[in-house]
Amino acid sequence: MNLLIIDDTQSDHDITVEYLQEAGGDYNFFHAYSAAEGVDVYSRNNIDCVLLDYNMPGKDGLETLQQLTNFNRSVPIIMITGEGNEFVAVTAMKLGSQDYIPKRILTPSALKRAVERAVEHSEIFRKMEKYRLDLERSNHDLEQFSNIVAHDLKSPLRAITQHLKIIKNKASDSLDEKSLMSLGFAVEGAERMRLLIDALFDYARLGFTEPDFELVDMEILLRHAKRDLLPMIEEKNAQITNSPLPQITGDEILLLQLLENLIANAIKYCKDTPRIHIDAVREGEFWRVNVRDNGIGIPPAQHKQIFAIFRRLHQSDEYPGIGLGLAICSRIAKQHGGIINVESEFGKGSCFYFTIPVNAANPAAAAEERKAANG
Repeated sequence: MNLLIIDDTQSDHDITVEYLQEAGGDYNFFHAYSAAEGVDVYSRNNIDCVLLDYNMPGKDGLETLQQLTNFNRSVPIIMITGEGNEFVAVTAMKLGSQDYIPKRILTPSALKRAVERAVEHSEIFRKMEKYRLDLERSNHDLEQFSNIVAHDLKSPLRAITQHLKIIKNKASDSLDEKSLMSLGFAVEGAERMRLLIDALFDYARLGFTEPDFELVDMEILLRHAKRDLLPMIEEKNAQITNSPLPQITGDEILLLQLLENLIANAIKYCKDTPRIHIDAVREGEFWRVNVRDNGIGIPPAQHKQIFAIFRRLHQSDEYPGIGLGLAICSRIAKQHGGIINVESEFGKGSCFYFTIPVNAANPAAAAEERKAANG
């Protein structure tokens, strides 16, 4: 292990070397007696760990620490000082120091443990950074791939659909009933494939993009959802009511998609006149938004599987759909640091609800908070 000692006192260099050799371990020592010399040695050699003194003439250890961390090498740096205080320790850690050791408590074993721990932590950090960069590249490649696939699949599919419709329109008089029925199935299949590609692309896109957090008025969001779903609402004469809704923090476009999917499902899966009520309640640091309906209901045994991709409880000829709507809803809720779930019994309607953290601008922290709250 290549260790760089930056200290203006020769005796401190000697003690550090003596302690580490006494504690055991294979070290190759580099020595620097000023901040400038230390930065120079660091820049020209493959250093595994730096032992940096705080009190030096010219630049102190904190200034030197900042210079060293500017190299972005992820090399662990341990601050060692005889006159430091809590402020120096906190500042050093904030600037990137892996550890801070007062000279008064320095022992061979303590110094060796500090060096080994710092190198180990640094190695973990390097691996995590590599995984992060690999994941970013992978996500970029997947995004490009999904864009290309969506375009390359939709273009020939569009042509197939158009030509099938032309044949159906022009040859309807000369074809028998069975042939017309087969042609109709082909058109429907092509249309369904187009919807499937669009839904898959929407689902995949959610994994590549970060939500754009802003303050969203749920009352306005619901008005937009009802406007977008107006043909469906009028066709089924659906009645949609709501209690006063709050302002929440989230991505307006994604939350609108989530709300529209839940309302559309409530209308679709209802044999009578759909009656839907939306309300929101505060539960600790989360908003819970409920979408209640008088639909056909869902048996408790099937509550979890409906949020999985391509999981459908009904045949397409009974209730048309792709089987991606609730999977998309689940992904949107997770991106906001919340969850989605359902309370329902067969034949007794359903209450689909999703949670959004009050502080949804930090979804990772919100998800950890919910996990902690749930034990």
